[in-house]
Amino acid sequence: MTIVSIDIGSTWTKGAAFSLSSDGTLALLNRASHPTTVHDLSEGFSRVLGGLVGHDDEFELFYSSSAKGGLAVAAVGLVPELTSEMAKMTACSSGAKVTQTFAYELSDDDVSSLMLSAPDIILLTGGSDGGNSFYPVRNAGRIAGADLAAAIVFAGNRSAKDAVARILQGKHLVCTENVLPALDSPNPEPARAAIRDIFLTRITSGKGLDRIVADTGREPCPTPYALYEFCQSLAAHAPELGEFLLVDMGGATTDVYSVHNQAPTPGTVHRGLPEPRLKRSVEGDLGMRVSAITAAEAAREALGSVECAISDLASYAAKVKAAPEHLAGSVEEQHFDELLAGINVATSVMRHVGRAHEVATADGVVTVQTGRDLSSVRTIIGTGGYLSHTREFSPAIWLSQIGVDRHGKRVLSPRCERYLRDPMNILPLLANVSRGFPGAAARAAVNLLTPNQPSKPPLTTKVLLAQ
Repeated sequence: MTIVSIDIGSTWTKGAAFSLSSDGTLALLNRASHPTTVHDLSEGFSRVLGGLVGHDDEFELFYSSSAKGGLAVAAVGLVPELTSEMAKMTACSSGAKVTQTFAYELSDDDVSSLMLSAPDIILLTGGSDGGNSFYPVRNAGRIAGADLAAAIVFAGNRSAKDAVARILQGKHLVCTENVLPALDSPNPEPARAAIRDIFLTRITSGKGLDRIVADTGREPCPTPYALYEFCQSLAAHAPELGEFLLVDMGGATTDVYSVHNQAPTPGTVHRGLPEPRLKRSVEGDLGMRVSAITAAEAAREALGSVECAISDLASYAAKVKAAPEHLAGSVEEQHFDELLAGINVATSVMRHVGRAHEVATADGVVTVQTGRDLSSVRTIIGTGGYLSHTREFSPAIWLSQIGVDRHGKRVLSPRCERYLRDPMNILPLLANVSRGFPGAAARAAVNLLTPNQPSKPPLTTKVLLAQ
């Protein structure tokens, strides 16, 4: 049986054909790629498909898309650490890029910012069920009065649903269950499903995706959502991986996925939302090319002038942003790429994980933890252009230097004792296959991942500071 997987990215459309044997083993047959044809995505898709299989061949197709800049979602909630954070987590786990997060009442500046960023979807939340209705209704009114073409998913207090529906009539509105019906009961799946439905019915229209759907009879999946589901499948079908953190670093964004069971720790009080077993975060300002300038700025803040002339790094970042296809040629440029990659990994992980600090109480000193504690995680997986193709790079060097944030709180980041590299940059394609054949895709991924050992001493002894 032949299986074809294609991923339509922002710059490249990539595909692979696999054979699936009767014993469930997946083997790579061939690969193909073509620059993404942004004017009509079906052109590049057809060229890649034609490079993988013949016109009369029988095959099963899976494909994903992050073209058109991916799925942009703005998250609106009430309390920053509760419904706003839950809205952000829900959007991230649906495969979206969260462009903005708002709490409490939308101000005039917030509404102007929303109109300027023009997200595909606004995820409107707020209030537990039976709780606060004022802010979600108020914010619905602010959105109704704005010149916004975005679809709106309301997933807040169910007591406010009827009022929100009346206010937003005439807009593309989907009402679903509350993402946080009670403070200890996160409920992201209904809102995730609503976001995916909008992606399929609205976001994929135009630019040729609808033609691909018509020609193939198959619907695409948002690329990050396919990888999110694949991480879940890896945890289920490849238990030898244990708990892990996966970094997918591209030219524009750096996505972090972690699989971890958060267990209560004696003497530690957890504040905020319960942490899910699988979590995704996406950093739209950290990347190797399109986002290189902000990555270089992060390097300046974290490293100062320890490693190189920061002005030279900034000049290089501007150069590669202007020409994202540029490949480092000289030893100096390779060093700059290594710095950008290291700071992208370290900064994105620092943003992904939680914090801990000690406070004195009448009963003694207790540890207060917010967010995710990945300090027991030892396996890191790297995929994406630079991480896939650079044998000399290891995140261990960078993660080992993470200490405390600017407020003196410990950053609960993992330590990299085992780094597995995706040398063929094929995990996104296997993630598509996993939607139909999860066990086979997971085994294939484990067989393709390559252990990587750092070949150089740490770049610097300076402790990285998280914000």
